Amino acid sequence: MTEKWSVPAATVLRMLPAARPLGPDAEGQWVRRWLSPEWTRMVDAWVTSRLGGPIIGEAVTYRARFWSVVRCYETAEGLVWFKENNPGHLFEAGLVSALARLAPDAVIVPLAVDLERGWLLTADHGTTLTRADVADQRTRCLVVDALARLQNAVRGQRGAQPGMVRLAPADAGGRVRAIAREWAGQPPGHPLRLEADELVQAEAAADVLDRTVAHLNVPLGLELNDVYAANIFADGPRFFDFGNAIWGHPAVSLHSFLTSVVEWTEAPLSPADRDELYDVYLAVAGGRRDDLVATEVLERVHRLVAWVRLVPYADPVELRARAGIPRSYLAGICRDPEREDRALA
Repeated sequence: MTEKWSVPAATVLRMLPAARPLGPDAEGQWVRRWLSPEWTRMVDAWVTSRLGGPIIGEAVTYRARFWSVVRCYETAEGLVWFKENNPGHLFEAGLVSALARLAPDAVIVPLAVDLERGWLLTADHGTTLTRADVADQRTRCLVVDALARLQNAVRGQRGAQPGMVRLAPADAGGRVRAIAREWAGQPPGHPLRLEADELVQAEAAADVLDRTVAHLNVPLGLELNDVYAANIFADGPRFFDFGNAIWGHPAVSLHSFLTSVVEWTEAPLSPADRDELYDVYLAVAGGRRDDLVATEVLERVHRLVAWVRLVPYADPVELRARAGIPRSYLAGICRDPEREDRALA
């Protein structure tokens, strides 16, 4: 099914961006497909038909990774962006459509979507947050406030899409345990194979999760699971890139953003700044500070369960090239619950 939206394109005129370099998965099936002339012709024809007006010059495949491709077009009204996801993240187009109805001022609003193919076409909304923005506490507070308001707008609605992971905190340990055991059962030489000592560590971490987050019994909601500056338009702020989203404890999105702040600024958040950001979030989302703090250990769990949706669709080249990503999430899970367990001792 194809949906057509009557939404004006962005009025901010920008030049086409330069294509980003290909990654280590460039020889895999998905990037090769997305760089093929056949795929390009098919998508360009669809975009042209949905815009109802001419495209100026040559489009740019801005980024191609095995999990998604993003292509950019120039029109008389400004830039527009096309995205197709790996089937593991096919739900994103439907999720963006649902969010655009519930919170149109907080997210990108589609110009057109094709739900079956997971195709998404949106207007450009200007620049994303910069490193200077991320280093500014006032801007960080605006982002956190907007994040909580977006999640409130979705709360109680049917925002979850087919294919989205649903993960209650009480199930986090079991999900980690199942993934670790599956990886331990892979044959020698498999990029995701866990050795016996790694499985022991993962199961111990899962046991700690069982003890420390099972009490976080809240209605599940939108967890963006990838809140960082390059996924936030400065005008709004307005969020985009929901391919990693899950239906889980919403507060984990706050920790995702704070982790990205530390990474982008290469400096820890001061206790005062962190406390203020917690207060801004809680003022909108509600809840107890202790529970909010406790959800931090779920951040890498959510990253892991979102990423493993891609594994069935990865060829050997892609899996070898990118296996370090989910393995790093599991390694982080093994570290974080140990710290949490000591704090509770």
